[in-house]
Amino acid sequence: MNLTIALQACPLENMDPKKETTLLLGAEACLRYDKVYYYTMKDLFLDNGTACAMARPVKIDAGDVNTLHFTGPLEKLDLGSCDVILMRQNPPVDQEYLLSTYILDYLPETTHVFNNPKAVRGLNGKFFANEFPDYVVPYRMGSSFAVIDSFREEYPDNILKPVGGYGGAGIFRIRPDADAAAIYEEFRQGCPGMFIIQKYIPEAVKGDKRIILFDGDPVAALLRVPSAPDMPANITLGATIEKTDITEHEYALCRKLAPRLQELGLFFVGIDMLGDWLVEINIISPGTVRPANSLYGMALEKTFWDKVEQRLAKNEHCKLEKTL
Repeated sequence: MNLTIALQACPLENMDPKKETTLLLGAEACLRYDKVYYYTMKDLFLDNGTACAMARPVKIDAGDVNTLHFTGPLEKLDLGSCDVILMRQNPPVDQEYLLSTYILDYLPETTHVFNNPKAVRGLNGKFFANEFPDYVVPYRMGSSFAVIDSFREEYPDNILKPVGGYGGAGIFRIRPDADAAAIYEEFRQGCPGMFIIQKYIPEAVKGDKRIILFDGDPVAALLRVPSAPDMPANITLGATIEKTDITEHEYALCRKLAPRLQELGLFFVGIDMLGDWLVEINIISPGTVRPANSLYGMALEKTFWDKVEQRLAKNEHCKLEKTL
């Protein structure tokens, strides 16, 4: 297909070519399509009601699929001329991040943005999981220590983490015999906002499972095994990655998720499972494609663009005003 693609992501010079899913998706786009552009959130602007960016064309060198190279100077790009925009900048979702999604609202329906900025702006992955209550680990969200204290009466062994956290930061385990108030004070030093306290799941020592979904379809799963029993199962904190299967219980969840994800325009999603429990639905710049490729000998970047082309061939556009 003759498509024009734009990548909205973190600065290219900050990308690790051995880890970043964004670079892999971009490299595959360069192999398939004539025009691929790259810009950052700071390059985005609204020009009298037209969503634009100061962007640069990119390509890959022959035989090099690990990185992208700029091939020209910054130019004003009318984003409405693009067929697909991948919104891939990483958290935190601060005010600048949210404001950038409003600019993308001005795009015409002929431009597909994955993941859809309205859904990214209107949903939080930890809250979003509550739409599937039969799968969600017992929890409470709140801001005061009284919430923690009362939750511990029912679940004395639990996990405390920030609602807006990412990358495994700010996660504490509160054991039954622990000084919960002292842990809460330590937690508050780095995490002043709303928190989640959830039941501790013993299967956590075996790792948490990331299931990757493209357009609602589960395409791979991997197990992230923590480096120590009380460490988060996060790759940046030393977790290792192992092969795993998708269970029938998890396939059933994915079947429930699929129509909702498609309705919202959440094309690339990663769900996190602890045992049989859904912990989070990751909708902001999900990763883990490279390790999945390595584990299974896959090329998920090809699967991704195949599914994008299938979506475009159906000429499907999401009407989020009625779904959020």
